[in-house]
Amino acid sequence: MSIVANKQTTGLWWTPEGFIDAVCHHDHTVHSLVPSSKSHSSTLFLPAPVDLHVHGGGGHDCMNSEAAIRGTLKAHALHGAGALLATSVTAPFQETSQFINNAARVMQTPDEDSATLLGVHLEGPFINPDKLGAQPPHATEIDLQQLDAWLRVGIVKVVTFAPELDPRNDLIALCHKYNVRAQIGHTLCSWHQASEALAAGCGVTHLFNAMSGIAHRGGGAATAALAYADFAEIIIDGLHVDRAAFDVAKRAIPNLYSVTDGTAASGMPDGKYTLGSLSVTKSGDHVLLPDGTTAGSCLTQRRVISVLREWDVDWHTIGAMLSAIPAQWIQHETLGRISPGAQAQWLEIEDDEPVAIWLSGERFAWR
Repeated sequence: MSIVANKQTTGLWWTPEGFIDAVCHHDHTVHSLVPSSKSHSSTLFLPAPVDLHVHGGGGHDCMNSEAAIRGTLKAHALHGAGALLATSVTAPFQETSQFINNAARVMQTPDEDSATLLGVHLEGPFINPDKLGAQPPHATEIDLQQLDAWLRVGIVKVVTFAPELDPRNDLIALCHKYNVRAQIGHTLCSWHQASEALAAGCGVTHLFNAMSGIAHRGGGAATAALAYADFAEIIIDGLHVDRAAFDVAKRAIPNLYSVTDGTAASGMPDGKYTLGSLSVTKSGDHVLLPDGTTAGSCLTQRRVISVLREWDVDWHTIGAMLSAIPAQWIQHETLGRISPGAQAQWLEIEDDEPVAIWLSGERFAWR
């Protein structure tokens, strides 16, 4: 892919304060954003989505191989993702280690025309075996020595764990040591256990799903998240949560952000796919285990945007939820914004619909 220096793209550009009418001077990065009162453009530009929870896409499962991770990155870029974290499922330690090594090789030699691989999200194996959801049955007690070995590789950005397995906050402390974000999920903890983890700086994995729930007395992780969480991810497909639950979360949690929890079925027709060692089936908008349990999603960023617009979420909030907030959560300085020094990656919106994604300054149109 050739990059032409000094491009000028005119439109209404997302900033944390609102949209500004401006001319963006860029090649593969942004050089300047110059306000203009003369363009009268109706085209919106939002920072490209940053997805912190992706198991696969385009028929590829990230646990399978380096090639599968590369295929996932290409598939999600085609549907609007600018960057993502390849996400594990609960697996034997050796398989998780191989997954991390495969991701590291992808980051060393990235492909063109793909979403940027930011690192990995370890969803387990230190989760509650009685709250697996659609995770394979390899949950285990916390092994700090093994976790330290994974974190030392330097590409793990997020770790999902069950706080009831970490009563002394040892896992949280180890994550802090490596500047890795810990998130509570796949848990049956009490609201008190969850609140202690949140107070120690944890986030929340797929809010409401695979966690102890909400009650007016004796509530669990979801109750604590609504009361005390600063950051939380949520799956916006209208299936994992409905509009009312989303509205509650959006009102309660200041930095609620979108993830797809996408699987190999994302961007694919109905059929059979894999989620780690499990077989799953895509049927319409659902991805299911043989027993009917929801197993991740087949979401793409374009579908997320469609649901958010159906739920009357404005474009500025969409830019924050899909990009700026997740980038902030993992402390990434050149994503989630459109300003000098940032990567030239954004969504182009016309007539209230996304029409293209820009990756490294190149436009890839959808219509």
